[in-house]
Amino acid sequence: MGKVTKTFKFTVVNDNQQKFPCKKCSIETNHKVVACYSERGSEDCGGGHSVDWSEDHQIIQCQGCEEISFRTCSTNSEDYDHDYDTQERFYVESVTYYPGRVIGSKVIDHWLLPSGIGEIYKESRTAVENELFIIAGIAIRALLESICTDVKAKGRNLSLKIDDLHQKSLVTKEGVETLHKIRLLGNRAAHDALAHSKDQLLLALEVIEHILIGTYLIPERAKRVFKNLDAKQGLPPPQLAAIIP
Repeated sequence: MGKVTKTFKFTVVNDNQQKFPCKKCSIETNHKVVACYSERGSEDCGGGHSVDWSEDHQIIQCQGCEEISFRTCSTNSEDYDHDYDTQERFYVESVTYYPGRVIGSKVIDHWLLPSGIGEIYKESRTAVENELFIIAGIAIRALLESICTDVKAKGRNLSLKIDDLHQKSLVTKEGVETLHKIRLLGNRAAHDALAHSKDQLLLALEVIEHILIGTYLIPERAKRVFKNLDAKQGLPPPQLAAIIP
């Protein structure tokens, strides 16, 4: 290992807006780079050669929802590609956000879920957002099994419990087929340490989110919004409905 030299610089940034993905908005939005702590380094490899790198650690703020988060952007002299139009070399950027985020996929109201299911759901989301794909596959399977247990689906194993979800009218016949694919996805992650793609895991999570919304969230919201209505007794008379808040 040759001699390593590093320099550091802290910068408070003014009027620097860039488009970054926002966890809260779930889309790319304008972000202000509030501050940046930069590292520049070089390692002498001998013979006039060196390995060079740079890392920018940024505090960023969404200019829509005003959410504050953290972004790291790094490059090194060994990781590069070519632009075949201009024939120029460019260095490949490695970008990490904290907290992790997924564009186009919003977190559902997990605080309305039963506590155990809500915790597993949050951990499943976090694993996908931070690209922990093996852990995400296992967590999504655990989430599916926890739903089956909570609704008292019958069967000696998860496969039979999934079939019973259709008998309970919680999922369609087509939905059962998809849930079996998610079960296999989780089994392969748990038993074979197989990492599935981000797209597969996001779709699996989206399918289960629909079950969570229909089974838990909508009934809970309906209970709050329609608290003055009794389905067994019918709607209140018009003159009473007009004064009910």
